[in-house]
Amino acid sequence: MISGTRWVHDERAARRYDLRLHMAIPGLTSSIGGCASTPHGGGFAVPRLIHRLVFALIVTVSIAAPASAQNGTNAALQDDSGAIRWDDGSFRAGDAVRLDPHMRFQTDMLLRDPAGPVDDRFDWPRRRIGVDGELFSRVEFQIERELEDETPWRDVYGDVKFTKALRVRVGRFKVPFSTEQTTSGFDLDFLERPAAVEALSPSRDLGVMVHGRPGRFKYEVGMFHHSDGYTSPSDGGVTLPSEGRLGLMAGRVAFTPIRDDKDGFTRDLELGAAVTRSTVPEGLHGVVGHSVDGDRFFEHMYVKGARTRLGVNGLWSARRFTVKGELLQSTDERQEQSITGDDLSNLITRGAYVTGIWRAYGKHGRKKASVDIEARFDRLSFGSANQADEPFTNPRADHVAPLSQRTLTFGATWTVNRWIRVQGNAIREQLVDPLGVRDLAPAAPWTALARLQFGL
Repeated sequence: MISGTRWVHDERAARRYDLRLHMAIPGLTSSIGGCASTPHGGGFAVPRLIHRLVFALIVTVSIAAPASAQNGTNAALQDDSGAIRWDDGSFRAGDAVRLDPHMRFQTDMLLRDPAGPVDDRFDWPRRRIGVDGELFSRVEFQIERELEDETPWRDVYGDVKFTKALRVRVGRFKVPFSTEQTTSGFDLDFLERPAAVEALSPSRDLGVMVHGRPGRFKYEVGMFHHSDGYTSPSDGGVTLPSEGRLGLMAGRVAFTPIRDDKDGFTRDLELGAAVTRSTVPEGLHGVVGHSVDGDRFFEHMYVKGARTRLGVNGLWSARRFTVKGELLQSTDERQEQSITGDDLSNLITRGAYVTGIWRAYGKHGRKKASVDIEARFDRLSFGSANQADEPFTNPRADHVAPLSQRTLTFGATWTVNRWIRVQGNAIREQLVDPLGVRDLAPAAPWTALARLQFGL
């Protein structure tokens, strides 16, 4: 018993979370197992102790908060800063502790080719459980795990707030580069990110990042353990710097002259730029191009040396309209990669997208009922710095024959409430070979996809 505190009872919240607990425990017990640790595979290893701690934390909070709330009273203590309460999905101990357990699921259905097997038309792209929260108004944290995945751990980090302009994050989280990549997969405007973002953006990694919002600026600067999923060379089990550089360095800055202005014509305006620098080991590690169904249309090229990414982004929203986009570029050095051992010209991959969104129904804000109509055009192109010699398609070509992918996507998103969202997309892809050195298949027909998203 904690002196000076009482449980505040919320019958509806307690019953609702009892249902969440019954759904969560089977998935947790089946997904948390194994001994030793989870292999990195582009991320980092998490020991079994973390599995147990996460499991214990989520289940303990799930059981204790509603059960204790049901044993409490309906006394008017909502404004008591010392009250321990279950408040609309959050466990709170006054102003010192906030814990938000959650579960989120997505299921996709391919609407084209209804004659195919039913199992081939359904997919579960994301099934996640986790908890995020805040301690003493200074430390925020998030722990999230994918169910039944080879690399299950997603975000596992702590974030310390010194001031609004200075925060430090440590753990495993997304590298700050593309704004679309750092947007949660459960908050995307379309079912999938643009091809350029998928191909050119680093994902999650173990690292440390300094970030903050001084005035109308936002900055993020971090250093990460791996270099695009590749561990730096080691000697006798000791990790060594790769050519003087360890891992990946990334930075992003954004300027927001207008933010959430409800009275003016322009509600939001943001401009930003980003850069990453890493070292890629020798081998077939060049950027790969994928179509919407996962098939490769551009294979790995031989690279060795520095990989530099550059990006710019912009967002403008006014009343019911929002327009946003990004320009991205990746440059890979190819030192000593010719068949004679000489350097090859840099491999250059560029991408861009522009998205338009019209809020057909509802007010601004994702947690409210709304209907959005969306359209997006994105482009991804592959080539090399050398464009004078004869072009080839082999992985050691000095002049890489250019190839680009153009994708047009139309979509609609119905946000039913804060827990349920329904999306539908129509997608058309086209490959363009300006020099005509490849035998390309005819343009693919439209692909139609639907998604049901459910979260607690």
